[in-house]
Amino acid sequence: MLIHTCFFFACLPVVSHVWGRVGQGSGRLKLTVLSEDRLQMKWKETEGTINGYKVRVKPMAGDSEQEVMLKTKTPKATVGGLSPTKEYTLQVYVLNGSQEALFAKRKFVIEDLKNASQTRNNRRNSGAASGKNLTSSGSSAAEHSGVAEATPPPLNAVLTQPVKDRAEKKKQKGTHPKGLGETTRNQPSAEASVTEATPTTTRSSPHTPANSEREPLGKEKLSKDSLRRGSQFQCDTSAMTDIVLLVDGSWSIGRNNFKLIKEFLSNLISPFSIAQDKIRVGLSQYSSDPRTEWDLSTYSTRDQVLEAMRNLRYKGGNTFTGLALTHVLEQNLKPDAGARLEAEKLVVLLTDGKSQDDANLAAQTLKNLGIEIFAIGVKNADEAELKQVASEPLELTVYNVLDFPLLSNLVGRLTRVLCTRIKEKSNKEKAGSTVKDLPVNTGPQLSPTDLKISAVTSKSMHLTWSPPPRPPKKYRVVYYPSKGGSTKEVVLDGEISSLRLSNLTSHTEYLVSVFPVYDMFVGDGLRGITSTLPLSSPRSLRVSELTHNSIRLSWKAAQGATQYLVLCSAAPDGAEDYTKEVKVAQPEVLLAGLSPSTEYSVAVYAMYGEDASDPASIQETTLALSPPRYLSFSELSHASVRVSWEAASPAVKAHRVAYVSSRGSNAGEVEVPGTATSTVLRPLSSLTQYFISVRSTYEEGDSFPITGNVTTLKVPPPRALKVTELSGNSLRLQWEAVAASDVVVYQIKWSTAGGGNPQELSIAGNVATAVLPGLQKNTDYKISIWAYYKDGARSDTVSIQHRTNSRSPPTNLFIDSETPTSLQVHWTPPDGRIQHYKITYNPVSDAGAQQTIMAPGKSNSVTLQSLLPDRAYKVIVSAIHYTGESEVTSTTGRTAPVLSKFPSIRGYIPSKTEACPTISSTKGSVRGFDMMEAFGLVEKEYASIKGVAMEPFIFSGSRTFTLFRDIQLTQRTSDIHLFAIPPEHTISILLRLLPDTPKEPFAVWQITDEDFQPLLGVNLDPSKKSLTYFNHDYKADLQEVSFDQQEVKKIFYGSFHKVLIKRERNVAHDLTPV
Repeated sequence: MLIHTCFFFACLPVVSHVWGRVGQGSGRLKLTVLSEDRLQMKWKETEGTINGYKVRVKPMAGDSEQEVMLKTKTPKATVGGLSPTKEYTLQVYVLNGSQEALFAKRKFVIEDLKNASQTRNNRRNSGAASGKNLTSSGSSAAEHSGVAEATPPPLNAVLTQPVKDRAEKKKQKGTHPKGLGETTRNQPSAEASVTEATPTTTRSSPHTPANSEREPLGKEKLSKDSLRRGSQFQCDTSAMTDIVLLVDGSWSIGRNNFKLIKEFLSNLISPFSIAQDKIRVGLSQYSSDPRTEWDLSTYSTRDQVLEAMRNLRYKGGNTFTGLALTHVLEQNLKPDAGARLEAEKLVVLLTDGKSQDDANLAAQTLKNLGIEIFAIGVKNADEAELKQVASEPLELTVYNVLDFPLLSNLVGRLTRVLCTRIKEKSNKEKAGSTVKDLPVNTGPQLSPTDLKISAVTSKSMHLTWSPPPRPPKKYRVVYYPSKGGSTKEVVLDGEISSLRLSNLTSHTEYLVSVFPVYDMFVGDGLRGITSTLPLSSPRSLRVSELTHNSIRLSWKAAQGATQYLVLCSAAPDGAEDYTKEVKVAQPEVLLAGLSPSTEYSVAVYAMYGEDASDPASIQETTLALSPPRYLSFSELSHASVRVSWEAASPAVKAHRVAYVSSRGSNAGEVEVPGTATSTVLRPLSSLTQYFISVRSTYEEGDSFPITGNVTTLKVPPPRALKVTELSGNSLRLQWEAVAASDVVVYQIKWSTAGGGNPQELSIAGNVATAVLPGLQKNTDYKISIWAYYKDGARSDTVSIQHRTNSRSPPTNLFIDSETPTSLQVHWTPPDGRIQHYKITYNPVSDAGAQQTIMAPGKSNSVTLQSLLPDRAYKVIVSAIHYTGESEVTSTTGRTAPVLSKFPSIRGYIPSKTEACPTISSTKGSVRGFDMMEAFGLVEKEYASIKGVAMEPFIFSGSRTFTLFRDIQLTQRTSDIHLFAIPPEHTISILLRLLPDTPKEPFAVWQITDEDFQPLLGVNLDPSKKSLTYFNHDYKADLQEVSFDQQEVKKIFYGSFHKVLIKRERNVAHDLTPV
């Protein structure tokens, strides 16, 4: 049996009203002191269309400013957390669009307002004692306003105390302990205030005198000192009351703040008498799903409850307040959980955020059953939602603080409000609603029978019944949820005996009544009870694929579901609350972007339009970040090793390879891209064990490492020793350096085989040859060498045996057959087998221009070509024996002077045709110059010339070279020919013009004077497709002839062409393109 109890509450503790008349528009303000830290303000509503009001309460002592923004026209506000002894400035602004205008302003001190109110009450009481009558209208106004309101005092009553006196009074009070609403500057966490915007005004019951309602609260009035000692307050009522504490345990609370919540709840219940026959306290903690921590019947003493509170463990999860309120109704307030039918029931809700489901519907069901709800919000709580959930009057049941440390400021006020409410509920008569009786006839012939409920689904059910012997005129079918909810009814004709009820709520117990209605009376009702089916939930939920950052789920489809809602939640270490919501049409989903090695709770709801089924839940932990696989080592040396691995996932961004020696003296780390599968570690120490680890880096972090160890090799010695005897008493030792870059120094030691005094020589590590001096002829020597490396290691010693031999140089060295460009050198060969002769020569005046050539071992002379005219040359000759090189012998010679010069614009000296050298051609030997060879365009020299490339094919027996754009090859004419070009000559050119050839005229070949003025040459003009030959005669006059025949134009078509230009004395120029 459910008992609906309705009661009204009109009195507020320590309430004072003061009409403000100081400052701009202060006559429009009405201030009401609700408690020593809470102030309500009202003002006359402004005329015209506005967007709302802005209320600013600003402390005079420089505390943080508090503002309450009102977005409606409601001309009132409540501000909490104020200091009773501080002076504040109150400003009310009218908001209109982006504009705001000051509407009213005044200053106040809460304690002064209370004192002024007390003074007026004393005057009124003394006036009543002396026989003065009060008007009934004033009394009535106070009663119906819900507060003990006094007549506004005269102006001088408000201003009797000067500001100086108030300041002195505040200074004296500053030595006392801080009040509930007062904070200190060195406690910034406690500076925030309790703020309630647009509170709802409570009203008195029209059936009960206001004085009788205020009496119980008046008995609880306490002095300011006792109010500050909230923890010492004791509620002396023993009324039978069931109190359920509903605590938000979501991730956003945090463990440290949850400790403050437990401390607050302990202080809140400490003043009450807890016993099995008095007040019982139960507690449920909720997040994603609610959990009963203890039932109402679990503990029978206050100490037991406080001990359980201390042991309460933080739950964690999301914020589903609506589900938690339903849990209170269905679990905590059941008789088997300790709920008593005759006891009053209170629910205290504490939350820090907005609910992720609908909390209003569940709260309304509780309130409809007469259960009173107190809502306490912290930090990010939604104040509008708190007001929807809480019972009336909201000024006593809704509290909101800006941070968790401020909860302690609520204890004193809230314990008194709870105590007063418990006392009032126990004193009131439990009255149900009065129902007007209708005449009934209980005869069986007037009542239907055999009510059957069939075809029950989640949304509908079918009713059938047997009509009474006397058919009624109508049937009235009434149905409603048994746990509270709106009542609905259907009226049918008396001939109908069945009905289908639709649009029902799933998984809900319904009470159904069928009443027969006759003309003058109503027959007995036929009643039944049944529950709609729950919405079909997803079945066989399982994880089909799991990675480090994703979970793939699949399930069996729910028949009739329009879609599925998937909620995935977790709280990774050090992270904020994580919730992911996905809607899908098919019975599978891929949850991506998750954190590795993290446990996730996943709930899958089948959606039927806006309705959701019970969830199918599963918990799964994502995999750890996959480390690399198959670690291996290769290319091992004394100073390096190649580390190889295989990446476990394409999602790897990079690999980090770390190494450390067994002695810890050598360590390092290398980072390579995620696509790399190996890297070389260097420099390492030889013969040292290294521990190597490789870890993969993902966007989410680093994987665990894969590790291994390897030992480096011993440093290698020099190898491939080779000895070459030099002239005199020395020889050259050469070797191959295996790890030259790591060698610091080579140490060489040699001595005679008979054990003579050894000699040593140190050579830098970047050198692989050394000369050993002071050796004896025809003597056996042992030569040893070893290397010292950067890490201090010494290689093994490598030795070689060698016997020195005697080697004679050539004799009778002389020079003859001098020409301007050549010298012929002669000598007498020495005894013994000679491999070849080494001839070194250079101008006496320029030792840096030294050149070396070789002559066969059977020769006794050589001609030095391409020398400078009229120059002294030093020539050195040595014999290379099979046992080494002999000593050198030298002599000097001089080239012949130049007999004539090239033509110049200052005059012409006839040339000598016979001075031209002889060259080979396809027509035999001719006199002339191979310009390709003269400019270095030969296979062995072209690589040193900038802007030239040799092509891989040969044309007409000649190598082909490409000259790049803007490249000009220049040689001194004296380096090619010392005499003038004869008047009769032939120029032969084999060429092909490439697409990048310039379009403007250019010279293919030309001779210039010392000032680079052209003297003789061949020009090509691509734009005119013509060829021009020019030269200067002996009078320095320019002679020029151009050719533009059809055969000439073929030169510009991109194929190879051979051009012959022949000039004869007193004969026109002849051009023959081929």
